[in-house]
Amino acid sequence: MAERRNIYGGVNSRTGIRNIEREIRKEVDQARSRPALTELYKRAGYLVTLTHAPSWRKHFGTRVKELRDTARHEFSSTVRKINRQAKRVGVEPNYDETWGR
Repeated sequence: MAERRNIYGGVNSRTGIRNIEREIRKEVDQARSRPALTELYKRAGYLVTLTHAPSWRKHFGTRVKELRDTARHEFSSTVRKINRQAKRVGVEPNYDETWGR
């Protein structure tokens, strides 16, 4: 059975999404390889994916759109930082800033 992990805490608002992305951006500073950066890219993108989940629509109702917009905006900021760090550590800085491409 898969183990459930809640690495950054729960999301109850736009602030929650911002806080999680901020934590991911802190971890980007420590990443020294493409696999480490890719893992952080996936984590950042997962928040956007979650905003499309039926459970989120049910839980947040009409607020889910503002959460999705916040997640996309924060994702782009995080990816810009990932690309800067990639350049610093000598790997291709080609992570896409728009989720879903």
